[in-house]
Amino acid sequence: MTREILAPLSPEEVIDQAKSYFTSPASGYSGSVVEQGDGFVRFDTFRGHLAISATREGDSTRVRCSTLRYHPSIGKFLSSLSTEMPAPEA
Repeated sequence: MTREILAPLSPEEVIDQAKSYFTSPASGYSGSVVEQGDGFVRFDTFRGHLAISATREGDSTRVRCSTLRYHPSIGKFLSSLSTEMPAPEA
């Protein structure tokens, strides 16, 4: 499952918030950071893998979350980024 949004944050802010959110047991989808680089972070969770990328696009940042299974915590995280508008389906 892949979900995308445009957010009014920098890619660095998105990745920092993702690491804070998805390593917290309160998220309901918590895991460990297993890989990260410029504009992306990947987590291992008990539900599988979660990858988040953040790429500058004009005045916004395109945020993409990819995982094998849907989990409501992903939508909650994306909503927390103060979404400007939904990105078109790829």
